[in-house]
Amino acid sequence: MERIVVVGGSVAGARTVQALRSGGFAGAVTVVEPEHGEAYDRPPLTKEYLSGAWSRQDLNLIPGGWESVGATVIHEAAASLDPGARQLTLADGSALGYDGLVIATGLAPRTLRAEDGGPIGHVLGQASGSDALRERMADGGEVVVVGGSFVAAEAACAARDKGLPVTVVSRSGALLERSLGAIVGRHITEVHESKGVRVLGGSQLVAITRDGEAAHVRVANDDNGEETTLRADILIAGIGSDPNTSWLNGSGIRVEDGVVTDARCRVLGAKDVYALGDVARFYDVHFAKPRRVGHWTHAVDQATVVAHNLLNRSSPMGYRPAPYFWIDQYGKKIQIAGEPDPDAHVDLLTLVGAVPREVAIYSEGDDNECSAVVTFGWPRGMAAARRLLHLDAKTSEMIVELEKLAAGPVPVFPV
Repeated sequence: MERIVVVGGSVAGARTVQALRSGGFAGAVTVVEPEHGEAYDRPPLTKEYLSGAWSRQDLNLIPGGWESVGATVIHEAAASLDPGARQLTLADGSALGYDGLVIATGLAPRTLRAEDGGPIGHVLGQASGSDALRERMADGGEVVVVGGSFVAAEAACAARDKGLPVTVVSRSGALLERSLGAIVGRHITEVHESKGVRVLGGSQLVAITRDGEAAHVRVANDDNGEETTLRADILIAGIGSDPNTSWLNGSGIRVEDGVVTDARCRVLGAKDVYALGDVARFYDVHFAKPRRVGHWTHAVDQATVVAHNLLNRSSPMGYRPAPYFWIDQYGKKIQIAGEPDPDAHVDLLTLVGAVPREVAIYSEGDDNECSAVVTFGWPRGMAAARRLLHLDAKTSEMIVELEKLAAGPVPVFPV
């Protein structure tokens, strides 16, 4: 294998290139990425970067940039793929041959539409989107966030931290309910409300009307149908994302809410083609089904697997996820480990100690297996929870160990 093409230059693509070089690959690496500049991290776009605490340089993923890992970057979008001919065609009509191909095109955030059919509102998926929103928030005004997602929660937090009036419109009854369940979602919603955010849960978007640079957002309550019109000087979309796979139409590659791969990140139906990160729907051996997981740690961990398997065809390795992600809310890091099923039993606990610690513990099955843990501003607790989850701890074991950690060392008094 002498030529490897990586389509996508965010964390999944960047970490794959780094892993290839670390693994001893000395051949040509070409990265196809339409966005100009160095590879940069995406999670801070709704966290430190949006708040202004980080500069653009703080986002950079590769010390020394693409040049330091010997990558040639082509700033074009992928247009089509012919796996049989091993040829990738770009939007400008040029073509690239390859020996190995990596699909790391990530997600495209969904946009809101005004009544005139055109896109409206701020979208957070690239640095330019965060730049535009940060600049607009500096001018002040009423903020309306549509959606109950992680992006929506973090954008609302960033706007409120700047002293702006914020209203969040969510189809779910609580923020993050679809990801973390009603109990944890309600808890996070209450935190927002305590900071002055107005949360209209159980509400659906009816229409958006332009008013110069502002907008009027009409929403309806799901229970009684009552409609409310909100003025939005700043309108933010937090309504989810879709895998960037349209360029694969007609390629023969199987796409079902992402590029379908086996447990080794190999794309089904295409030799020497791999997919990873947000765009990949990989086969999870633990759950015995294909899954797409849009979190940073998955992209990083899968990059190691993809690079190894490209360079070691006779001894491929599989990918077993160790799920972990986080969000920042009002100066507190909320960390999530495991698989938080929204329908699982959840214990929301305040553990006694010198500093009370809040945790949520998810349980599933007749054997009371702990499937996920959420900690609120407690990094040490999360470190312990991740270790115990790796050991398949029961819920009772998880609670006991976290209670001990929260309580701290037992004082020993001289006799």
